[in-house]
Order: sequence, then C-alpha cells, then structure tokens
Amino acid sequence: MSEKDFINKWIEKIESNFRIFPNDFTNSIETENYEMPGKPIALGSELFGQFEIVDLDGNQVLQTDNYNFIKYILYSNRLKPLSIPKPKDETEIKGVVKEYEAQLDSIMKEIRSELTKLIPTSDFLRISNQIFSALNLQRY
Repeated sequence: MSEKDFINKWIEKIESNFRIFPNDFTNSIETENYEMPGKPIALGSELFGQFEIVDLDGNQVLQTDNYNFIKYILYSNRLKPLSIPKPKDETEIKGVVKEYEAQLDSIMKEIRSELTKLIPTSDFLRISNQIFSALNLQRY
C-alpha cells in the first residue's frame, strides 16, 4: 500500500464514521443557539488569562477566560456554520470537548497503529497532518 492510498483510505474511513461536533455530542444536553461567524477563525493570543478567537483578518470574534469554551467554538467551526447548539450549563462544555478530543485521539492512535504495521518507514506526523488537513480537523 502506498502512502497516498493509506491517506485516502483513512479519509474515507473517518468521513463515514465521524461524529460531527457539536451536534452529535450535545443530543442529551439542554442547549441554546449560539451565533457563529460562518467563516474561518483561529486561536488568537492569550493575555492575562484571557483567550481570544480571531477571524483571518485579525478581527476579534470572541474573548473569554474559559479555554474549554474557546476549544468548543473552534471545534464547532469546522464546517463554518452560522449557528451551533451551545450547552446552557457551562460545566457541560468541558465534558463535550473532552469527549470530542477522545474521538480525535482515538483516531490518531488507530492511524499510528495501522501505519506502523503497513508502512513502518513512513512519517506519522506528516501523514496524520495530511489526513486531518483534508478533513479540516484540528486538535487543540
């Protein structure tokens, strides 16, 4: 199997089994509608315990001291929605983020395991980055 075939196989596998954040993780939680920018955003700077999210032009989208909420918003923006379900209870955000990150970590572990068996001389970081980039996935 070539690296390209391996990458394509994993992209298809993840697409077919991936739970979409946040919708698939908030089904049993009371939520409220939260407006999103509908465009690419990124983690900005941290200053005195305040984290920010900015758009690609550098304009501030959100500022908070709750890093789990920052991750919640960044993970939720994968498909650039205009709104998302946000847990009403702030303590639920940490659990939802943790569950999603466990999914991402599990995928990475499976990729590493299979890659080691099939193509032991390949570069795991490069290949996993290509897979995650193709799916617009990030792990914060």
